[in-house]
Amino acid sequence: MRDLQALVRRAPGPLRSLAGGVSTWTHVERLDAVRERLADLYGYDVTTLRGTATVGDEETESISSAYVVVAPPDRWRIVERGHVEACDGDRIWSGTATLVTESPADQASIREAGVIGICLYPGPLVSGLLFDTPEAGEIQGRDCWVAGGTVRLTGEAELSAALAVSGGRHVREFVGVEHRFWFDTETGIVLRHEGFIDGERCSCIELVDVVVDRPVSPSEFGAPPGAVRRSTHELLRDHLADLGVDPDLVDLDDPDQVRRALRGAL
Repeated sequence: MRDLQALVRRAPGPLRSLAGGVSTWTHVERLDAVRERLADLYGYDVTTLRGTATVGDEETESISSAYVVVAPPDRWRIVERGHVEACDGDRIWSGTATLVTESPADQASIREAGVIGICLYPGPLVSGLLFDTPEAGEIQGRDCWVAGGTVRLTGEAELSAALAVSGGRHVREFVGVEHRFWFDTETGIVLRHEGFIDGERCSCIELVDVVVDRPVSPSEFGAPPGAVRRSTHELLRDHLADLGVDPDLVDLDDPDQVRRALRGAL
């Protein structure tokens, strides 16, 4: 067990690059049940789960997929439903194939880049979950450790760690009360996750068609060819002007000035 914890804490370990797809599935009707159960465990709602089932909803399942290519720690491209996000280590572009917003890379991190971020950096999980004894397995042609996990609430220190995980991205993406993980034995990344409530599956994340450590061209991490690039300053100037605020009177690098200008215009 200690070997598994150490492996996951070190993730993504020796990984030089990864390309493939990320497939996610969620049973929408069970999201509120997961939220309520976790709120009972912690004493308040620690989640920010996306999607809420209501009476009369026709859709009971949510399915999405994305193409990703990553070169840790600071280069990535994610393409999902027409949205593109790419980072070359210095700049990050976010938008569509024809129009992107450009900003410094220090304003973003692959750890926060959607589902792929938590799959590559699952380290906080070992503090927030209590894992069963892992079993050797294989998925997507890669050796893995398969282990179930439940919320660890055995003491004040463990509770604080669990809250840190559950109040952050991991509960939003790794949805469930009980969990089952497939950890890559070489890198510690999450190749598959299934979440459950009362024995019923409520979510699934899986990396598919995975290719590890192939050479990746730097162009993979650039802005879409031919896309119009606009800086965050340009967009902010336009937004302030639309609100009737003279952007030349605001230091756009000062968050407090920007907030005051926006509040005054609303």
